[in-house]
Amino acid sequence: MKRSMLMQIAAVVALAAAMPAAAHYAGFKSPGPAMHFSVGQPIIVFADLFDDNNGHGIIACPAGQTVMSPPGGGQATCSGGGTPTGWPQFQVLVDNVVQTDSVTHGTTVVGTTIFNSQMNPDPIDFYRFSVVGLGVGTHQMKVRGLFAPPPDSNGATLDSAPITIVVDALPAGRTTLSLSADVSGPLNWNNLIVVGNGHRVHASGSVSITNTLVTGLGSDSAAGIDGSASNLSIQNSVFEATAELDLSVASSAVVRGNEWRANNLLKFVASDPGAAPIVTLHGNGIGAKLFQANNIGAGRVIFQNTSHWVIGGDTDADSNIIIGPRGTLSLESGSSDIVVRGNYDHHNYQGGWSQGFNLSSSGGSGNLFEHNLIRGGSWPLQSIDGELRYNLIYGYGHNWLRSASDGTLIHHNVFAPEKGGGDLNQGIWFYGGESNIQIYNNTFDGGGAGNFDFAGPTITVSNASHVDSIRNNLVTFSRNYENSVGDPRITGDSGTVSSADYNAFYSPDNSTHDNYAITGISEPAVGSHDASAAGTGVLNGQLAATPFAAPRIDPFESLVDEGAVWQRTQKLSTILAAFRTHYMPVAGSPVINAGDPADNDSLGRRTDIGAIDLAGHDADRFGKFGDKIFADGFQ
Repeated sequence: MKRSMLMQIAAVVALAAAMPAAAHYAGFKSPGPAMHFSVGQPIIVFADLFDDNNGHGIIACPAGQTVMSPPGGGQATCSGGGTPTGWPQFQVLVDNVVQTDSVTHGTTVVGTTIFNSQMNPDPIDFYRFSVVGLGVGTHQMKVRGLFAPPPDSNGATLDSAPITIVVDALPAGRTTLSLSADVSGPLNWNNLIVVGNGHRVHASGSVSITNTLVTGLGSDSAAGIDGSASNLSIQNSVFEATAELDLSVASSAVVRGNEWRANNLLKFVASDPGAAPIVTLHGNGIGAKLFQANNIGAGRVIFQNTSHWVIGGDTDADSNIIIGPRGTLSLESGSSDIVVRGNYDHHNYQGGWSQGFNLSSSGGSGNLFEHNLIRGGSWPLQSIDGELRYNLIYGYGHNWLRSASDGTLIHHNVFAPEKGGGDLNQGIWFYGGESNIQIYNNTFDGGGAGNFDFAGPTITVSNASHVDSIRNNLVTFSRNYENSVGDPRITGDSGTVSSADYNAFYSPDNSTHDNYAITGISEPAVGSHDASAAGTGVLNGQLAATPFAAPRIDPFESLVDEGAVWQRTQKLSTILAAFRTHYMPVAGSPVINAGDPADNDSLGRRTDIGAIDLAGHDADRFGKFGDKIFADGFQ
């Protein structure tokens, strides 16, 4: 089982119903708390279920029989001719009543009995349930995991923590448009309830959808709306039980104030991170293009071969809220000159579904990623190009950030710990030949011992990749790995790092106080101005105490109510401001005014080491997102 998931499910040991030596996990992948659905539409539930005996799942045979798999994987069989059974199994309770899945017509959805080529159940952690027939009102929902009986597991039953969902009546005062055939050409839907009946829209010309509930377009294998738009305006509308929107935009575009719900027609594939797009936008036409104030409850949001979008904006009212399975944001195929600002993106990913990207970009230039909260994924950040600043990256799978384009700037971000998504390898990893990277004034918190997993290097530069500068970074709370010591903090192959200096380190739970392990370079060629309790430039120097003004925010839910985030009553600005308060340098820390003098600001103030400056600095902008941040002209 993945090391990070073992540690995570250990936290819920007290919830198991029997045989307390086991520590299973049952939780929602989708929907999220406080999400809404329309009466008459199915509610699609995905669960994360992990058995502590085997996190990939269990295929069991009747007593005395051995489970067998064909070479290379396939349908399991039993040595005595019995029927194999897949575990864990899955139920959904609404208002404490066990529901019936509308697809299988049973109350219990069983685990897979197919093996992959690695002899693991296939797919891993894929538990889907469709609930129908709920009445208008607020409902409490739980998922229930049923675990294999002995000797394969302990036969426990485990309920998740409950969430609340809301079933809405259909909006009053709107005309119903029921499609009897596909629609082609311009589109002008205003104040409607659209019933797609499985038909599709092939747009050309102007596309306008306003104050409209759109249901039943397309299928899980065919887009609901595709084609091109000379001008695009989609505002204050709801998309539900509907397939992907996939449009090429020739000119201006406003996509604002919409909700793509968690029960849309998406074909998730556990092993394919590229599956299940819900919104795809293309085109390099002139004109302002805005994607703002939208809520996305499941599926990927893709900007493909396009440019000059603003995704999010300057205020909380502009923030896009993305919470759900494969709830990711991708800039693809050379998309460039895009601003991604002030978004909340939680890819609800616990490590069962493979290859979990979250925010990613590839092949573009001039992109700016700032003031976002990025939570979850095997790689919360993947192949970033442009500039990454003032973001909170919360949680690591294999890496916080993997790969970047040439010339990327990574600065004034907070990288904070949360397990989930796979064994951690490194914090930041460059390996694909990228060059001219700069990493400066970031705060890295690996979590240390206890519930966290950060034993690997914080930064690794491999192969032919090259980082010009690693400076002013605050690197904290790595740990030993099981029964062995942890890794050095900053590692690199020969010729991969030009300069590493003015950094600070604090890892009391890691027996390896080796700050740098870069082939061909050693102290004092690196670290000659690092800050530590023993002074400046001390070999492998460490701070004597935590440099932070307040304890880390853990668990995330101690601060953040994602139901309130979804409803927009808890604002991104307040969340980022709270993290700023916790990661502010504590008065008297050696990191204060200890950064590279070359980074002094317009007033001559020296920067602190880390993402946040105690006394102020022109570039100190982490946690200052909101209405007033741009009043001084800072962009």
